[in-house]
Amino acid sequence: MTENLLDNNLNTPLIPSRAIDRYSFIAQLFIWLGIFLGCFLLAQMISSLIILSYYKSADIKQIVSNPADLNILRYVQMLATLFSFLLPALIFSRLKSDSLLQYAKAAVGFNPVFLLLIPLLLITFYPLINVSFFVNKYMFWNDWFKDYQGDYKIIVEGLLKDQSVYVFVLNFITVAVLPAICEEWIFRGTLQKLLTERLNIHIAVFLAALFFSLIHFEFSGFLPRVILGMFLGYLFYYSGSLWTSIFAHLVNNGAQVVFIYLNNKGIYKMDVENPEMPQVWELIVYSLAFAGLWSLFYHFAQKRKNSTFV
Repeated sequence: MTENLLDNNLNTPLIPSRAIDRYSFIAQLFIWLGIFLGCFLLAQMISSLIILSYYKSADIKQIVSNPADLNILRYVQMLATLFSFLLPALIFSRLKSDSLLQYAKAAVGFNPVFLLLIPLLLITFYPLINVSFFVNKYMFWNDWFKDYQGDYKIIVEGLLKDQSVYVFVLNFITVAVLPAICEEWIFRGTLQKLLTERLNIHIAVFLAALFFSLIHFEFSGFLPRVILGMFLGYLFYYSGSLWTSIFAHLVNNGAQVVFIYLNNKGIYKMDVENPEMPQVWELIVYSLAFAGLWSLFYHFAQKRKNSTFV
């Protein structure tokens, strides 16, 4: 039987089911979670062993105190990202489809118009992110894992402190390129995709964004990350292409790396970690601009979808 054969009664394609589809939705969620946690823990073990063998210490403050010797830490972070996020995404995608690219819609093309639209959408979306940052400060979870959050910030600051062009490229790959591809593939391309098989799209987007924020264990930015995750989830859903949310994720993370680099060089001073609370008029203007840009995005996304299925 081939995939393009039609059922004579329903006139719909008969798509051969995968072995995993024989299990219930809940069972598939646990399979996804088991694969993810297994790869995540494996990545942490491998990363810890490499760091201990090279730096002879597990003291993060001591390690980052020497910015000139952090490239191994950068390479370890790249490896951890690949093992923690991309590997489980590929395994689960293979379980759900014959092609690694098909299930996550990673084979669907990217509309060139989005190269301009998505950065503009992000710019007009940032005021809302900034508001959520201030709201998050008053939430009970803000101080969860406070020690871990402190270590995390020390690592990030240490990695981004160097001013050389070579290290800037390494940082861009470590903080922007790999996380954009790997995190989007696992959270939007597999988890959100799986959730939409049984749940309302809005619930699926929220739950995937919630898990996306939780797994970072950085609760001082928990709410902003949930909102950003939902934005990425809707980009993926409405565009029908994983590369859309990957590009948006890349622009978001990449902009932070660039601004911190410019700040370190003294070219452009700004506090990326502590955004300013937007004025009411700014919220109104940016929200209206976002609504108009989102209408354009939706128009081009639907136009591309329709042309794909003609």
